[in-house]
Amino acid sequence: MSTVTPAGAGNWPAGRLTGQAAVTVNGSEFLPEMQLRQWHEELDAMGLRSTGSPVHEQYIDELISRLERAGVTDVHGEPVPVSRWTAGRWSLDAGGKPIATSSYIPYSGSTPPGGVTGALARVPPGAIPQAGALAGKIAVFDVPLPATAYSVMAQISYAGWDPQGLIDPTARYARPWAGIGDLISLLDSLPAAGAIGCVGVIDLPPEAARGSYFPYDGHVRTVPGVYVDRTARPRLEALIATGAPARLTLAATAERFVSRNVVGLIPGRTDELVILNSHTDGTNAVEDNGPNAIVAMAQYLSRLDRDLLPRSVMVSLTTGHFHGGIGQVTFAREHLDGALRKAACALTIEHLGALEWAEIAGGQMALTGRPELGVIFVPENEAMVGASLAALKRAGDGPGQVLRPFVPAPGSPSGYGWPGEGTQLWTDGQVMTMNYIAGPTYLLNWGIPTLDKCDIGRMRREAISLTEMVLETGSAPLALLGSLDMPPLA
Repeated sequence: MSTVTPAGAGNWPAGRLTGQAAVTVNGSEFLPEMQLRQWHEELDAMGLRSTGSPVHEQYIDELISRLERAGVTDVHGEPVPVSRWTAGRWSLDAGGKPIATSSYIPYSGSTPPGGVTGALARVPPGAIPQAGALAGKIAVFDVPLPATAYSVMAQISYAGWDPQGLIDPTARYARPWAGIGDLISLLDSLPAAGAIGCVGVIDLPPEAARGSYFPYDGHVRTVPGVYVDRTARPRLEALIATGAPARLTLAATAERFVSRNVVGLIPGRTDELVILNSHTDGTNAVEDNGPNAIVAMAQYLSRLDRDLLPRSVMVSLTTGHFHGGIGQVTFAREHLDGALRKAACALTIEHLGALEWAEIAGGQMALTGRPELGVIFVPENEAMVGASLAALKRAGDGPGQVLRPFVPAPGSPSGYGWPGEGTQLWTDGQVMTMNYIAGPTYLLNWGIPTLDKCDIGRMRREAISLTEMVLETGSAPLALLGSLDMPPLA
């Protein structure tokens, strides 16, 4: 039993856990909500944790300390070389008058100190400019904002959990970062088109566009750019019509740097592994609070008698999610012939406790009072699908969906992956991986507070339920976890 009362953030439950505690998590023995809240507040204060930035590396150091305190053994960093890209200042102006920007476009290069000046030129939606078509000009384009009906998810869903009927199937799921692929194609076409800069217009209110951070593939480009929100469109259109010049400035640096993955172990009865994974870089405290939840989960699991943990648990907190997933790719490559061959399965968790934040009448953003849809991506494996659905229900985690991989990934066992941190464990590491993820509107916005947008109590319930999921899959026969025994994506 616990030797301390888990009332405050500094008070962690202590003492060994036995018997039923290895089957059903005892909530009184789990890290208190106040601790998770304190960590969330600290993440809010950190702001953007871009890959390899000083604040990101400091957070990695803190996570190493927390994991060691939680009882995880052999906690260590593993090197991951990255191109650390850092934006200093950015601006857009015309005729000596500033045009408000929402953010810079990550990895979009830099301008000379005085910026670049040229006429604005419209790139039509969906178009790729021809070579030389934008010579000496600043391209203006609408950021793709695909909208998909929630009912479309039924096509890739194994099962759903929405007991309160919070999801309207006809409602549209629209996120500016959902069209990253098309955006990347456009950005990559600009050098050949001769553009000297670019401006992406995000069709959202100012507070929703603020701090937008995408794409984040780690590819440093040569045409610097900024984002603006929809309120800037009339002025941009007037400048385009008259041919008046504008000036764009983006001071940024790119340098080689070695960041770190964090790896540790909770020994179990055998050396077979369940991998518990998330990423450490992020735009805000919801993206990503997975590591803090994993510390809480590890603090519980490490206190179980070793014989009660059928498989050992490897904790993997990777860098470089915002550098094209390079940390997870590196982890998969470095451990492919070692730890990953011992892995029965993996669980990646991201963005717990997220609340829905949407545009309402009058063009304002507001909390809707509903949780954000949470999904668990799972390969075509019946045991893992069942465990995932049970985890959503156990946490009272509606609305939720258990979804098939659907992003073409020829290297994966099923030919498909998904958007999320865990996909490279599945596609590159060939490990049966479950990935909990949510995608609220504010997910990729830096510089915004998120404590009001995260239900810490729900986050804790999810973490407790996912801990039981680790125990459930940890004791499942390998034969049940290792096969694709359900129909593939049609």
